[in-house]
Amino acid sequence: MDKIDITNEQVKHFNTIISFLSARDLIELSQRELKAKFKINQVDLLILLGNSIPFIAEQAAKAYKSGIAKEIMIVGGIGHSTKYLRDNIKKHYLYKCIETADRSEADILKDILVSYQGISEKDIIIENQSTNCGSNAKEALKVIKDKHKKPKSVILMQDPTMQIRTYYSFLKEWSQEDVIFINYSAFIPFIKESAGVLSFTSDEIDGLWDIDRFLSLVMGEVPRLRDDKDGYGPKGKGYILHVDIPKEVLSAYDYLLKFYSEYIIKRNKNVNI
Repeated sequence: MDKIDITNEQVKHFNTIISFLSARDLIELSQRELKAKFKINQVDLLILLGNSIPFIAEQAAKAYKSGIAKEIMIVGGIGHSTKYLRDNIKKHYLYKCIETADRSEADILKDILVSYQGISEKDIIIENQSTNCGSNAKEALKVIKDKHKKPKSVILMQDPTMQIRTYYSFLKEWSQEDVIFINYSAFIPFIKESAGVLSFTSDEIDGLWDIDRFLSLVMGEVPRLRDDKDGYGPKGKGYILHVDIPKEVLSAYDYLLKFYSEYIIKRNKNVNI
């Protein structure tokens, strides 16, 4: 927990943005909800995107073992989150024996699924060359095509701060494919303030971000999603499709920008796609 000079009003606005970024198209990750929302009992593929939080891999494994997906794929090479994943693995009470040196995010996360979640290695599709959010989608498609697979329905599970951007990256790179993408953020990292101490509302997840870094990630994500000359959309860098950002999210961001503009400077110094 970090000492941050923040008000309850600012916390409320941060949580508005966090709720948007941590997209969920299902109330819960279950066959019942899948049937109710999408009229299918099982998706063809669940894609776990490389990230720094082992809990997300655990949730993906749990979903796959429950039968919600026919196949599971892990996507992610060595990128901006790899250092944090390696650090979290080394500190984890259960996973600290997993080898991390010079290994991709996908290969590290695969060891969690195989050695600790009981999933056979032969049942896991691996893509371990992509280095950022945009190439995740592109390289994943290459692997799927190389294996002559044609999934019609795919669940995406990513770092909650990047769930929306991942979704629109896949929509762009897989635009010629006949496929439905379903968002499911493994958790929603709401924050709270108590006696000047800022923390996450849930303290049961190992490996969460340092609060200062987390606020930087949240503040840096909205400019990326905006479809203007500085964003990642068609009117800017063209990495993702157009994103309709709700007015309340833009209002929350504009409000917070008065207090946290330094986080945009950090974002520009650590650009990743």
